[in-house]
Amino acid sequence: MLQDPPFSFFTCLLFFFILIIYWKKFKAKGQGHKLLPGPWKLPLIGNLHQLVFFQPHRCLRDFAKKYGPIMQLQLGEVLAKIISSPKVAKEVLKTHDAAFANRPVLLAIEVMSYDNSGMIFAPYDEYWRQMRKLSVMQFLSAKRIQSFRSIREEEVWNLIEGISSSAGLQINFTEKISSLTYGITARAAIGKKCKYEEELISLIKETVILSGGFEVPDLFPSLKFLSFLTGKKPALEKMHKKLDKILDDIIMIIRRKGVPLQPTNMQVIMMI
Repeated sequence: MLQDPPFSFFTCLLFFFILIIYWKKFKAKGQGHKLLPGPWKLPLIGNLHQLVFFQPHRCLRDFAKKYGPIMQLQLGEVLAKIISSPKVAKEVLKTHDAAFANRPVLLAIEVMSYDNSGMIFAPYDEYWRQMRKLSVMQFLSAKRIQSFRSIREEEVWNLIEGISSSAGLQINFTEKISSLTYGITARAAIGKKCKYEEELISLIKETVILSGGFEVPDLFPSLKFLSFLTGKKPALEKMHKKLDKILDDIIMIIRRKGVPLQPTNMQVIMMI
């Protein structure tokens, strides 16, 4: 005789009560505040169903036509402000850049960027300003960019040769351009071709794919303890360890050769 799994009823009951609590919290939170215009939303999940079951970019386009250049979407617990006009985007990204400088804390970024310590996702504070200053001086100067010219030219030439050799065949340009970008980045970090280049490029591609989409903690920060449900966090941590090992090996090879590590190379490595 088949029996129900133990505690299944109590688990469902607990989950039901959690849903009620969150629904009441959101209902109370929305009272007394003048919200931006936006589409109708469901309790708890907000507008997630509209983005999941339809193409997001077309869905946002249709919303912008109806609700204007500034609107609001409820993505789980997260209130998202959507900007869809060049004029307003300039206000946000340029005129009031400092007010919008912070980035959202996402699970994949938190794991892969050493707890949001990289320049792209670090909070806007003195630490970030020092990193930006160092990057502009050492990595983004005209002299440094020019030093990578030979790498860019060689990788672009390899791309052209690859396209030429595929005459008459179908070509996946998305994959070709991605490989070009990854190749330039990897060689800029390593300094020259070595046995780790292909492995590093492959690992970067896997990381980008694995980091796509949203996780439970991204949309429901108060339910961060449920990040194990999809299994993505352990997979990201495993990927992070692989990347760490490759970068450590590259640094050790350079040190054994007696070549001092240049700030530029180290910055490229950390920005990967």
